[in-house]
Amino acid sequence: MSQDDTREKVGFPPGTVIHTGPKRTERVIINITEFFEGEIREYEVDSIEDCSPIQKEGAIKWVHVKGVHDVDIVQQICEYYDVHPLIIEDIPSVGQRPKIEVMSQGIYIVLRSYDIDEKTEEVSSEQVSIVFGKDFILTFQENPLDIFESIHTRIRQPEGRIRNAGPDYLVYTFLDLIVDKYFAVLECIGDRIEDLEDDLIEIGSTDMLTHIYQLKRLLLAFRRHIWPLRQVVLKLQRDVPTQIQEETQVFLRDLYDHVIRVTDHVETYRESITGMLDIYLSRISNKMNEVMQVLTVISTVFIPLTLMASIYGMNWQWIPELEFYYGYPVFIALMVIVALILISYFRRIGWI
Repeated sequence: MSQDDTREKVGFPPGTVIHTGPKRTERVIINITEFFEGEIREYEVDSIEDCSPIQKEGAIKWVHVKGVHDVDIVQQICEYYDVHPLIIEDIPSVGQRPKIEVMSQGIYIVLRSYDIDEKTEEVSSEQVSIVFGKDFILTFQENPLDIFESIHTRIRQPEGRIRNAGPDYLVYTFLDLIVDKYFAVLECIGDRIEDLEDDLIEIGSTDMLTHIYQLKRLLLAFRRHIWPLRQVVLKLQRDVPTQIQEETQVFLRDLYDHVIRVTDHVETYRESITGMLDIYLSRISNKMNEVMQVLTVISTVFIPLTLMASIYGMNWQWIPELEFYYGYPVFIALMVIVALILISYFRRIGWI
């Protein structure tokens, strides 16, 4: 969230719905998936009224909204399911920290989804909000590209568990997919770190510091969003037993283990980046010391030569050596001998 976006909310009462992300003008896309007795129905809504709760006993309705910049649509959909005003306020406010809120109307989860472009290896992220109850699931994402496309594919398979499970298991699949994306991003970061380590040893270019700081900032943001996710999964396991079936609890425990592994990877990579930064700065310092050593040697060699030249460059009326026929070549030879002696000494002590 930018500073300007934050100021937009200053002075408004709690529950005021304001979009704080990048300005968007594209149409909000809403997809509906209905589950009933092993059968599914998928469609894109033409009217916001299609998002109203399903009236069949035992049926489940999943409303997936791609785009939270139209706050009127977000608010209207949430009001169909009696979502608390403070939760509605958080959904289009895209700078949220990952968290879970348990309300009488349902459970609200917000987290950050990361993705990586396979061609450019650029990392992108967006906020994902999930609200679910006993017969509905609402999901909101910022971008039009469906991050749950693979889950839609699994739902279409008749033999899949997800098709006959409850909302709690479907929410687990959302979280599991996002955590799997974390692993994919971390794998790319690990490859970048290995490449940087090789370049640091072999090349040590001036662009190295920029790449190191870019990775350091990425890992810092990654850590900020993955660390609270542990508490989200723990709270799903411990604090909402009535909404989470026992079968789903097993999967949540496995998910928690995955989150811990992601956290460990992030900490390991952060330590690697810190070590690389120290090595880079040490190399720069060593190069500077080498330059200073060369300059010191040159200065030390020329100090006695400069002294000798200064003596015979003084404007005295009588300098005996000036009358000596071989004075000039002897003086030059003496300067060369002094320089060679000093250079030989510095080489012997390892300065050059």
